[in-house]
Amino acid sequence: MTFLVVGESLVDLIGAPGSWTFTAVPGGSPLNVAVALAALGRPVRFAGEAGDDFFGGLLRDHLIRHGIGTGDLAPATATGLAFARVGAGGSASYDFRFDWTFSAPVALDGMTCLHTGSLATLAAPGGDHVRGLMRAAAESGITVSYDPNIRPSLIGDRARALAHVEECVRLARLVKVSAEDLDWLYPGEPWPGVARRWAGLGPALVVVTRGADGAAAVLDGEVIACPAPAVEVVDTVGAGDTFTAAYLDTLDGAPLSAERVAEALRRGCAAAAIVCTRAGAVPPTREEVKSFSQGTGASRDEEGHE
Repeated sequence: MTFLVVGESLVDLIGAPGSWTFTAVPGGSPLNVAVALAALGRPVRFAGEAGDDFFGGLLRDHLIRHGIGTGDLAPATATGLAFARVGAGGSASYDFRFDWTFSAPVALDGMTCLHTGSLATLAAPGGDHVRGLMRAAAESGITVSYDPNIRPSLIGDRARALAHVEECVRLARLVKVSAEDLDWLYPGEPWPGVARRWAGLGPALVVVTRGADGAAAVLDGEVIACPAPAVEVVDTVGAGDTFTAAYLDTLDGAPLSAERVAEALRRGCAAAAIVCTRAGAVPPTREEVKSFSQGTGASRDEEGHE
């Protein structure tokens, strides 16, 4: 696959546990996915926004360091910021300073997969443009990959967000969503039922990540599950994005079989586990994922039991 990732690039200001000291690191869910794909050796373009300021310089340097060009970065009034505080168990909570006005034309020529999601598909006014790009890619036969990656503090009205999320699900062939996101979107509904319902909207594959419980996928009505490797967690920043990159890398445009999806889950869980052992979203190489994923297996569960 040749990947085009569209979405927000932010600077994460990660707070040291127990203090108000913050370290600035590049972030934003789509940016993390693009960088993780590049670390796996995949050709990738990244289209988003960055300001002409110190933080914008940090993002541009980050992209260039990973072999990703900056030609698809549109100017922003100021680079978006996400203040992150790491809590018990390594999970992070966020406070954003972010505007999304993205409206730049994005060339789709030569792309085989468009990945997007998170704030880029929901935040106004840029979200309308990104959903339009998803529609154009789908109509052109380009594989569309989507991850809602809900940020409740910026989303606002749940009903409006849900309508946009389901619109994106209908446009996507590959969907990856966290169980936490599904719980926010559909309070009280078990994830297997929601995943099956989403699969009925049009995607060929719906993957649900479940943190320490691993990941599961719905393919042709069958649920395929994979446990998460046990690791010493530093933080979970970028774990879901790293999973996304690794599972997309494994699928590689091939026909979706149960065996291929099981392998994608296994490598996705391995990549996410590796990044959890590091501070911030520092993605693993292909060799690290291959080595770490040995012994992690996926299984089939026809009933979708948790």
